[in-house]
Amino acid sequence: MKNRFLKSGTFCFVLLSSLFATSCREDELLSEQVTTEKISDSTRAAKFGVPTKFDQHVFAQKIEEYMEPLVAGYGYTIYNDGVPYYVSNGGDGFARKPVDTPLQFHSAMAKQEISKVSQYVTAIAVIHALQKHKVDLGSAVWPYLPKYWKPSKEFKTLTFERLLAHQTGLIDYHDHYKLSLTVSGDVNKAVFEAKTVKNDDVNYLLLGIILPYLEAKKLAIQGNSTKLNRLEQSNDNFFEYGEQFRAYVRENVFKAAALESASVIDWGGWNEKGTIPSSQASKGYPTKNGDEPGTKKVQHLVDCGVTGLYMSAEQFAKLQSAVAQFRIVSFDNLNRMKSKLLGFDGSVAGKKSIYYWKKGEENNCEAMIMDFGKVQVAVFATSTHSQISNPAVLSQMYEASFKEL
Repeated sequence: MKNRFLKSGTFCFVLLSSLFATSCREDELLSEQVTTEKISDSTRAAKFGVPTKFDQHVFAQKIEEYMEPLVAGYGYTIYNDGVPYYVSNGGDGFARKPVDTPLQFHSAMAKQEISKVSQYVTAIAVIHALQKHKVDLGSAVWPYLPKYWKPSKEFKTLTFERLLAHQTGLIDYHDHYKLSLTVSGDVNKAVFEAKTVKNDDVNYLLLGIILPYLEAKKLAIQGNSTKLNRLEQSNDNFFEYGEQFRAYVRENVFKAAALESASVIDWGGWNEKGTIPSSQASKGYPTKNGDEPGTKKVQHLVDCGVTGLYMSAEQFAKLQSAVAQFRIVSFDNLNRMKSKLLGFDGSVAGKKSIYYWKKGEENNCEAMIMDFGKVQVAVFATSTHSQISNPAVLSQMYEASFKEL
């Protein structure tokens, strides 16, 4: 793999006033505590006595030095102000160990299952659709359900924002064919009334259906009823819902981010020609050095709003960078995503700014993405023996990667 050594952007910070030159320096390590507290520019500037710049090579080295001794395989990519960077192959170890022939080494370009990091993509797609069709985040979701579903009075109050933020109290029956009961039945009153954040797959399962109906109904108003007719004739064919959901994401998110193979990226194993059996894709391993076969994976073609997306770290970081440059959702909508944690798990009040993150841990695989502002990073691993999904780990590495000018 060709090395990429690209010039880093320069971050400049204002000088301290003489009163705060010695009193406002903070050297505490970041904790895993999640916060959405806003930091003013003046407070942020007061934490630094001299101008500094971000060194992406140092950040890459820190990621490699941390991951290599801990996991079966990993891949990562840093995007610095829209430019990709990684050292050597951007990873090490195995995406498929020798026990699972054919062997495949891990790298920035190796695809793996990213579990619930997939929800970040769903959130981007839903917000893109709302933006495209001029629908507010505070709008009710029930008009975009299958026409024969009977939403309860509680469900009729739920908005796109509340589903995206996991603040619904909906009951998850862990069965696609009971989703209509989720919509029509009781809710967890305490969670529903307090709008408590409770991360539950059912919220994004529903978004995987609502997004295609939103697009189809808006197109029907414009005179094109093809998609709506297909959905309404499907009789709860969740594969049809999934097919239309994936088509929307590929066209409006992956293609907009200029991702390679955008038209075939899938929620299960895939290559440049299209979907492949997950048994032929990357695996997840219970140990770093053991010779146990990798975890058997499944396709997620009917619950793709929730999990199961296969991507490389390079692809995902490129997507994050495109989002950060407002190429998919607007400046205002990205700020809403961050402030309300729509598609993100949490935020860390760091020394440079507020950092936003999303993690996925499933089937002996691990994925972590973080948005530091001008810098985005994706780190994926085929075992779960590191602490990379603790946002403090990457936050500390990032902040230790600044050098004095």
